[in-house]
Amino acid sequence: MEAPERRIPEAKKPKYPWSNYTLRIRGERTVSSTQYTLYIVQIAVVIVLSYLSVVLLGPLSYSGISLFYFVYPFILVFTLWWGIWGMIGGYVGCVIGAGLMVGLGVAPSLLYAVADFVPFVAMFAIYRGVLAKGGLDPLLRDLTDKNVRGTNTHRALSWLSFIGINGLVLNAISAELGVGIEYALGLIPTGAFWVWWWGWFLGDLAAMIIITPILVKGLTSLVERQGLVNQGWVT
Repeated sequence: MEAPERRIPEAKKPKYPWSNYTLRIRGERTVSSTQYTLYIVQIAVVIVLSYLSVVLLGPLSYSGISLFYFVYPFILVFTLWWGIWGMIGGYVGCVIGAGLMVGLGVAPSLLYAVADFVPFVAMFAIYRGVLAKGGLDPLLRDLTDKNVRGTNTHRALSWLSFIGINGLVLNAISAELGVGIEYALGLIPTGAFWVWWWGWFLGDLAAMIIITPILVKGLTSLVERQGLVNQGWVT
C-alpha cells in the first residue's frame, strides 16, 4: 500500500500594513465626501504651485520650465495617495498653471503637459504593483520612518528605489517628453535642447529629494490614519 502524499504547504505571502493598497480600479470601502473634496482641492493646489514654480524661478519660465519645480513632489505624493486623481492634478496643473497662465498657447500646454502625467502613471503602477509586494511602502513612509505600524522598514532600499526610479528614470522620461515636445513645436531655441533638458531634470530632481520626505513625514501617516488614501486607482 502506497503511503499517502504529503502536501507541502504553500509559502504564505508576507502581509504588510499597506497590502490593501493595490492596482485594483476601486477600493472596497465607501468613498467619503471628504475624499472627493480633497481630490478637487489638490488639483487646485497643484495649479497654483505649478504657476508659482515657473514664474518665480526663471529664466526658462516663458516655456513653462522651472529651475526648481517645487510642485513636483506634491504631485508625486498626491499620486501615491489618490491614484488617478493625483495624476490628473499633475496634468491639469501643468496645462493651466505652468502653461496657459504663463503665456503658452492651448495646444503646446495640452501637449507638453503629458510629461506631468505619463511618469506618474508608471510610478503608481511600480510602487503598488511591484515594490509594495517586495516590502517597500507604496506611500514612501519608509523614507523617514524606521517602523510602519509594527513593520520594520528598509530605508536604504527605499531611498535607492526612490532616487533611482523617480529621480533618475521617470524624471528623465518626463524631461524627454516635455522638452522634446516643446523643441518639436519650436518653443526652444535651436541648439538649446540640452540646456532646457538639464534645467527640467535637475529642477525636478532637487525639489523631489528636498521636499518629498518633508511632505511624507508631516502628512502621509495622518492622511492614512484618517482612511483617506485610495485603495485603488480611482477610489
